[in-house]
Amino acid sequence: MCVPQGLYEAYKQRNDIEVMFDSYKNFLHADKMYMQDRYVLEGCLMANFIAMTAYYKLYSRLKQANLISKYSPKDIIELSKSIYLMKIRGEWNLSEITLRTKHLFKKIGIDYLN
Repeated sequence: MCVPQGLYEAYKQRNDIEVMFDSYKNFLHADKMYMQDRYVLEGCLMANFIAMTAYYKLYSRLKQANLISKYSPKDIIELSKSIYLMKIRGEWNLSEITLRTKHLFKKIGIDYLN
């Protein structure tokens, strides 16, 4: 690898980390903790760790699929909020999903829609 390309990739990694911390504070609102005791703090930190892991996994999948310029992890989370299971006459049914959303989720490897 040539030096300029290595520098560029190192800079991009630094930017990726900054984007993750920005998301941590602004989207997940994880920079505010209201702790009553040690156990609540540990639980909050664990929940934040899981949320950041999931967020970064979405970011990574979008980047691999070359969709990071069109979508952010927040966009995928917002799209996912409208997908749910509902019980109708004793049978579980998946809510309606647009074809565009199905294709997007397939591209990034989200397969819970089957």
